[in-house]
Amino acid sequence: MFSSDDQRLRYLSQFSSRIILDPKYLDIEFFNDETFDCYQVFQNSGLVDFMSLKLPYYPELVKVFYCNLKIQDGIIMSEVHGTSMVIDQSLFFSLTHLPSQGAPFEGTIVDDWKFDYSSHDARRMVCNDQAEMTGRLLAGSLTFDNRIMHYIIVRILLPRSSNLAQASEEDLILMWAFLTGRQIDWAHLVRYRMHKALRANAPLPYPHLITLFLRHFQIPLDDEPFVQVKRSFAIGVGAVTSFGYRKDRNGQWLKKDALPPQDERTPSPPPQCEDFALMNEVLSELRGLRSYVGDRFDSLDTRFVGMDICLTQLEEDVGYIRQSFDLPPPPPPS
Repeated sequence: MFSSDDQRLRYLSQFSSRIILDPKYLDIEFFNDETFDCYQVFQNSGLVDFMSLKLPYYPELVKVFYCNLKIQDGIIMSEVHGTSMVIDQSLFFSLTHLPSQGAPFEGTIVDDWKFDYSSHDARRMVCNDQAEMTGRLLAGSLTFDNRIMHYIIVRILLPRSSNLAQASEEDLILMWAFLTGRQIDWAHLVRYRMHKALRANAPLPYPHLITLFLRHFQIPLDDEPFVQVKRSFAIGVGAVTSFGYRKDRNGQWLKKDALPPQDERTPSPPPQCEDFALMNEVLSELRGLRSYVGDRFDSLDTRFVGMDICLTQLEEDVGYIRQSFDLPPPPPPS
């Protein structure tokens, strides 16, 4: 897996225990059936292909890729299993479909926007009427549509592992740029975020992009432990309802406490026989059980993959120690 002892030592000391961020993706069917303004903004920005990317990832190889990663003049260079990977800007676009026209945003206001941007005005643009205009900006203070936008930004575009319910100044600038039609060089921004992940103990983003790179350079993957795409990675109706919203009979999303009582919204259903009501209850329980079991299997998959990686790493570490001290290999099991 490594072409030098320096690579191995760097991996063991700095990357082997890193957290890998889940590769979330948009539920396109759900968003296509809705009329959210933020989804139209993402479409206009040319980001939907990237945001809907669904691929498994290979945890150990993701860490090796980042361990050997260098980015210079927009060119990504790394090495996995002794294979050098050089991804220039043209190849990066063909693999990721990320737009490369626009401002080179890196988390702070760019020079071209300085005379137009005001943090206070941006807050007024994205917040609801009850929000405070000073202090921390919580996601619950955003308007419904902007809250969906923020949810997607911090889980797909600029994923992070903490403070997901708080809009940072970087988030605010990005939402302002979306809402005012500013163009952003997304290819540059994603490369910048990948490079930023090389800091000590930083979580590793975009593992599904690493899968694209590994496949393109034909890195052998058949025997590698991997994490499959999970239902929990999808951002769709579950995310929206988690904000406390439900649809009324006209298809509008409203706060649950703003929905009229059932008897005012729809006519009372016709009387049902006891057997029919029981059957509905059983079906509802079965649906809930299916969802619960599916989530549990997803969790078990992740744990087994983690165990495989730990055992493989332990075997490699023991082999490396034996080689370093010129020890004989262990006897085969009887």
